[in-house]
Amino acid sequence: MSGSRPGRVVMLVDNTIDGDSRVQKSARAMAEAGWEVHLIGRAPASGPDTYQIGDAQIHRLSLRRLPPRTTLRRRVSKLRYPLSYKNQDQALLMSRSIKVDWAELEMSTAGEAARTGIARSPRTTQLPLLAQRTAGRVRRGTIKARVQQTKHRAASWGDKDGAWEEVERRFWSTAMGDRAWRRLDPLPLRYELSYRDKIEELQPDLIHAHDFRMIGVGARAAVRARRAGRNVRVIYDAHEFVPGLAQANRSKKWLASQVAYEREHIGYVDAIVTVSPALAEMLETAHGLAERPIVTLNAPPKLDPAADDGSGWTTPEGARDVREACGLGPDTPLAVYCGGAAPQRCLHTIVESLQCSPEVHAAFMINNLDGDYVNSLRVLAAELGVSDRIHLMPYVPYDVLVRFLSTADVGIHPLRKGPVNHEVALSTKFFEFMQARLPVVVSDVKAMSDEVTRVGNGEIFRSEDSKDLARAVGMILNDRARYTKPYDRSGMLDEWSWEAQAEKYVVLYERLLKDLV
Repeated sequence: MSGSRPGRVVMLVDNTIDGDSRVQKSARAMAEAGWEVHLIGRAPASGPDTYQIGDAQIHRLSLRRLPPRTTLRRRVSKLRYPLSYKNQDQALLMSRSIKVDWAELEMSTAGEAARTGIARSPRTTQLPLLAQRTAGRVRRGTIKARVQQTKHRAASWGDKDGAWEEVERRFWSTAMGDRAWRRLDPLPLRYELSYRDKIEELQPDLIHAHDFRMIGVGARAAVRARRAGRNVRVIYDAHEFVPGLAQANRSKKWLASQVAYEREHIGYVDAIVTVSPALAEMLETAHGLAERPIVTLNAPPKLDPAADDGSGWTTPEGARDVREACGLGPDTPLAVYCGGAAPQRCLHTIVESLQCSPEVHAAFMINNLDGDYVNSLRVLAAELGVSDRIHLMPYVPYDVLVRFLSTADVGIHPLRKGPVNHEVALSTKFFEFMQARLPVVVSDVKAMSDEVTRVGNGEIFRSEDSKDLARAVGMILNDRARYTKPYDRSGMLDEWSWEAQAEKYVVLYERLLKDLV
């Protein structure tokens, strides 16, 4: 069906596409709806490649390098430590040279007394030993001083959100306004440099920019196309509230750059789409938009209980569902989590809760099985004596995930309360649990806890309170039918499906591309 509608669509994303179900679903759905769709993302460590998702063509491109900008902190550190070497590697090499010099000096000093060979006198002239020793000491002292300054200078770079960053932020924001991001964080320019040739080669009629880093890449490509006489439409798909990233371990300088970058380019887009009603309202207010962004929820494809999977997909161990993957029988209580593994996701709270729920097992389908945080979960489980009841496994493809989850008893989303983007989130896993007809347990972040209260399909617990999480899981396991009953309401799961959400994209694409008909 690909290409039966007029118009070529180029989607942009700043990641490797793997694990980004919203982007994958968008590309596949719009290709199935008849547009020619190309999705451009960043190449993985293995290098650039191309492949297909359904009828959508995927292009993963290497991120090109730019000369690094020297920050104010580094400039000042050079003045504070003028003797420092260029980098720590050079300092290490020079430190090693001291040992070589010392060995040579020892040879010169003790050599005459140790001679036992046939040749009794050296065949080359040397500086007097006193001069050699003096020169060696001076050189060693100089190198040691420079190495010490190099260490101090490197240590001074560690503070990424200090007084010098604030001076830099204020100066460039005052001097350049929203254009200051070019000085504060030029990473978006690398994406533009890396993607622009492919975009211009494809000559799109519509650019669909996913997340905030791509808004400028898409807008600037459209400006170039319009100068060349081609009318290109741009959709900005806002996945997060950029000012809310302040609470995500980012510096004020970095945040100011991202806010300015989004604000500079948002006036060039033709439509905005986002992921939750609360976020749509915040974007409308923050940018003074003429119309509220369209909400397309991060919902998964519908699960047809009467249909076989048909994909033939199994885990590497050959399991077709999560209970089988864990090696558990039907009577063992099983809670599941799927998604990213990071401290702010509070997976440690799930592990800790198992102390209070001695029969419950927990399965995690996560993005990085070898990361520091995941390893800390293993250590924590061992300390608590629950290692045999946690099951760690890699991501499951989005198009089979709902079926894979459906044999569990409850889905848990323990997101940390507080950050703005956590409070307004209606995350993908929230709807994946629902499509799998699982009761849900969520932390008391506003949007998801409000929805659970409204629907009646789960329980809420106090964020990062493992005992309260165990309480909520226990309530569901004691009366599971009560929490799954809402899913029997006519049309409820249809509304929370990707099929329903994709229709909003279809209507928007048709409106923006109507001139091509």
